[in-house]
Order: sequence, then C-alpha cells, then structure tokens
Amino acid sequence: MERIKEIAYYFLVKLPGILRGRVRGNLIFVHWGRGLNNFGDCLSPDILKHFGLTPVYCQQVKSDMILAGSLLQWVPENYTGIILGTGAADVPLNFPAARVLGVRGKLTWNNFRSKNTDHVLYGDTGLIMSYIFPETVRKKYRMGVVPHFIDYGHRYMKMWKERFGKDVLFIHPLGSPRQIISRIKSCESIVASSLHGLVIADSFDIPSLRFVIRETMPLGTVDPDYKYKDYYSALGLEHVCVEVNGGEDIEDLIGRATTKTHAVVPIKRALYDTLKETCEYFKLKSVV
Repeated sequence: MERIKEIAYYFLVKLPGILRGRVRGNLIFVHWGRGLNNFGDCLSPDILKHFGLTPVYCQQVKSDMILAGSLLQWVPENYTGIILGTGAADVPLNFPAARVLGVRGKLTWNNFRSKNTDHVLYGDTGLIMSYIFPETVRKKYRMGVVPHFIDYGHRYMKMWKERFGKDVLFIHPLGSPRQIISRIKSCESIVASSLHGLVIADSFDIPSLRFVIRETMPLGTVDPDYKYKDYYSALGLEHVCVEVNGGEDIEDLIGRATTKTHAVVPIKRALYDTLKETCEYFKLKSVV
C-alpha cells in the first residue's frame, strides 16, 4: 500500500512539480517531514513558494535546502545543501560539506562537530510565518490549545474540553500549515505542547505557554525538554513550562501565557532576509 501511495505521489505531485519548476526556472529540491503531516515539519513548501521558488520533495541527501522541523538527526554526513532554522534530537551532528546558514538554537549548534562557518543564525524558521501568511484573522477564542499529536487524545485534554467550553479551540497539529496557522491566529492566547504551536504563536505575537503531560514524554536518557530548550536558547529566554493534570483553571493558564516580542522580532527579520537572499541565488542559478 505504501509503495502504491509513493508511486501515486510521484506521478501526481512530484513529477508535475519538477516540470513546472524547470519551465519556470525556479525549481528547488527540498526535504521536509512529509510522512506524518505534522504541520511544523511541513512549513518549507509554503515558505519557498512565498520567495518565488517551486519546491519539490526529495530525500535528505539530494535536498538543496533543509529548513524546518527536527530533521537533522536523519540527514547523512555527506549532505552538501543548505541548512537553516532546523534542529535535531540531542545527538552529535556532522555536515562538513553543508552550507550552514542557521539552526534552531544554540544547543543544536553545540552538537555540530564540524563548524565550517564563523557566523550562524539562531532561530526556528517557523518564526517567519507571520510574513508568509500575513492575513488578519478575527479573534474568536480566548485560548487555543495545540497539543503534540501524542497528547491530543489524552484524558487530560478531554477533561479540558469538557470544562473550558466554547471559549477554547483545540487544534490538531497534523494537517495543512495554512489551516492550522489560521486557527492559531483566531485565538487570543495559545497553550501548547506542540513546539510549533509555540513557535507560530511567537511569530504572530500571541501570548503563549508550554504545557507538559509527563506520562506521554519519552523515558530513559532522552531529555524530553531538549528541543524546547533549544528553541528558547535562540531567543535568549529561559524555558518555562507547566505540568498539567486536567484540573487547571483557564484563567491561570491564560494569565501565565506571555509574548516574546523583543526577542522574536530581530530574529525573524534576520531569518527572513537570509532566506530571501538565498532564494534569489537559486533563481539566478536556475537562469544560468
């Protein structure tokens, strides 16, 4: 069944994309987390289309650019493309031939064994989504909840749904980035265990708070907070979260959510400008 799906994807999506990109002279091969359809891992196509490119999915080693998500732990060491704004699990990373423009945070960069640049941008690429989807959305909900996909069906979330009522929108993180981001924008505050629920809230200057359901977090030697600490390290902020049990008060959650405006604005501007310049290079390269 999976093989049939991949064949269909190639002929219905990938091959037409390659042909369009070659005709337009703006083709770029990109890797993103297509399989699970977690919106935070699927931001790259919308970002690159915004900058005038035609992105086509490919495997990591053949990718011209890797932009978003926690993907670097699966990228082979012989990768020669561009890395910007993405992160990894807490593992050693080594890409001596890659062009590293930026990574999600300082913790990711500390894990690089080969550092072939003196200047690297810190920040998740998702922070620029306010430039990609600038449309105004009317605020309909006092609070939005963006659980990690493993938390969405948890009993604590069911308890919140029963207690919080129509003032709160529960947003599933698997699906179209445009639709999910629009839902996040319709909320006055965001409480999330999804990393990119927090990132998108920061991009649109929406007060946010991370929540944790400890029993769904991985056990063992893995630090379940690593990618969140990594993200906030780029902002120069301490990682803060609240462990929940389903009995929380909505006013308390909303009151603890904060904006990170001063930390976010210069980072997302730098990420946007760097991406714009890089995409212009690809367009010129295609013409030549």
